[in-house]
Amino acid sequence: WGGIDVSLIENGVSWAAHIDPHLLLYVFLPILIFEAAFAMDLHTFKKTSTNSVLLAVPGILMALAMTAGLIIGLNYLGIGFEAWDWRLALLFGAVISATDPVAVVALLKELGASKKLGTLIEGESLLNDGTAIVLFSVFLSQIEGGENANGIVEFFKVSFGGISVGIVIGWVVLKWLKDVINDALVEIGVVIAAAYLTFYIAEGFFGVSGVLALVALGLIIGGVGRSSISPQVEHFMHEFWEMAGFVANTLIFIIVGVVIAYRSEFSLQDMKLLFIIYIGIHIVRAIMMLILYPFMRKAGYGLPIKDAIVVWYGALRGAIGLALALIVVGSDHIEPIVKEEFLFIVAGVVTLTLLVNATTIKFLIDKLGLTKLSPARQVMISNANEYLRKSLSNQMNRIGEDRYMKKANWAQVEGYFPDAYEMDAKELEKAQIENIAETRRRILEQEKSSYWHQFHDGLIGPSSVQKLSDGISKILDANGMIPLSDRDDLEVSWQAPKWLEKCASVPLIKIWAKNELLSRLTDSYDSAVGFIHAQEDCLKLLESIGRGGELAEEDRVKLEDEINENKIHGQSFIRTLRRNHKEIYKAISTRQAIRSLLNYERKTIERLQKKGQVDEKEAAKMIHSLESRMERLMSNPPEAEYAKEVDQDKKDKSKD
Repeated sequence: WGGIDVSLIENGVSWAAHIDPHLLLYVFLPILIFEAAFAMDLHTFKKTSTNSVLLAVPGILMALAMTAGLIIGLNYLGIGFEAWDWRLALLFGAVISATDPVAVVALLKELGASKKLGTLIEGESLLNDGTAIVLFSVFLSQIEGGENANGIVEFFKVSFGGISVGIVIGWVVLKWLKDVINDALVEIGVVIAAAYLTFYIAEGFFGVSGVLALVALGLIIGGVGRSSISPQVEHFMHEFWEMAGFVANTLIFIIVGVVIAYRSEFSLQDMKLLFIIYIGIHIVRAIMMLILYPFMRKAGYGLPIKDAIVVWYGALRGAIGLALALIVVGSDHIEPIVKEEFLFIVAGVVTLTLLVNATTIKFLIDKLGLTKLSPARQVMISNANEYLRKSLSNQMNRIGEDRYMKKANWAQVEGYFPDAYEMDAKELEKAQIENIAETRRRILEQEKSSYWHQFHDGLIGPSSVQKLSDGISKILDANGMIPLSDRDDLEVSWQAPKWLEKCASVPLIKIWAKNELLSRLTDSYDSAVGFIHAQEDCLKLLESIGRGGELAEEDRVKLEDEINENKIHGQSFIRTLRRNHKEIYKAISTRQAIRSLLNYERKTIERLQKKGQVDEKEAAKMIHSLESRMERLMSNPPEAEYAKEVDQDKKDKSKD
């Protein structure tokens, strides 16, 4: 047929249709789970984790019990599932309760809905995947005649054991990554290996939850350890895992689609049962959420009723449920007719949630008003839109002077300008009230962004950027309702402990104490300098906002005073450090100067390569030489003559 060997295609389809379902879990699950956890904002996850746990543990237990009751009820009424018993019904409940929010979370991000809502939905999915797989293993083992320990004890052992494995391996990986500088292949390779090893070690060696181990690993590397990844590699790392997750999800759906097409047989009666179950799981989830809602609306960020509706409706079913259904199909202890029904119902529910829920949730979110911008943010967008249109108009006039384009139809060209953004009077009035809070939020986001830019430019270290960034996340939770200067005592948090300074003169631990003190003060110096630079960036943003007329003059002055107060705190700490630890300050400044110079060298090499003054190989050699010196700086930084400083202080005191 056209020179194509059809038997090859047939053999390929046959192989996919009979693939070992455990292979799907062990190949694709580490990618899917780790990618979701790695991309999650750790601070937001911690604040929403109580609600995620409520949905993923008591919630899933209630859901699977009610789903099993629905199956047995249909059996009792003679509507279907005649060959099913309670064990099979509970097994089905565990499989169908595993949610997959990929499509919903992607849509929420696209629509600009609350990050807290997206994190809650994704956090529930990550945790309930672990719960569902643990319960699935328990129920399947009972059906296949295996021996089980106490269910509750086993559940907690498997859950907390998995989390512990993930934390330990995550800590080891972070230690390893800190010693690698700007080597994308090595860093990504280490993280890939860690994801698979974590899953295999948890499941194979310790018999604990590989899913929860991967969740812990992903949160540690993507959250706490984000700054351990080299600045030049971090963006590529996130892009790689996003693509890997997409490919894994796609392949699972393709393979399962082949299996269903190749092995499933269904009748009109099966279709009726599918629609009953589809409606039933939504009713079950609604009941479960109504029971938990009194607790959920007060926990963490809280859960407004509109958000709760999206959490209910956005519980799609996906890859995990399909993979578990294939394991059931491969069991020799379940009747063939039950296996066919099981696979068809699970695949059908997954398909319906994707076709119905995923495609209509945008309409639901719009109707609930969750994407509606606050009046203050509308003013910001309106001003930006106006500025953009003016810039385009000026550029069009400049283009009109070009002899090759001056005969263009400029009315038609102007038709491609963005539409003007207009606001009504009521919205403008509300904006005046909200404006200062919205401006604070924008300034805080700018401050956080400044820290990561400084880190990428080599101006502050990994520890400093993590502490400073985490501090901003906490302030952002107040939604701009507190002053920018209302923070913990920064100078106190940056100071080294007094006991460490005293230990620097104790003979047995003097060397350790000196190094530890230098490390602490280096981080503090980094933090203070980075903090000052970030405040300067915030002042520039505030000046830009003031020029745009978005802010009343008295509000602008108020915010400027708050930023300057922060700046004074940073400068005060630097002066104190320079006065109290002269030699340490000198060593830290020297390290900072070397780091800045090496960073400038990197940019210069990149600029020379772009201009064609050096070719790719020559640039690679220069970068290699640069990174060897960067490693030398990290492993053997300039040391402070701390002992001399202590001796001098003693002499000064004796003179006094």
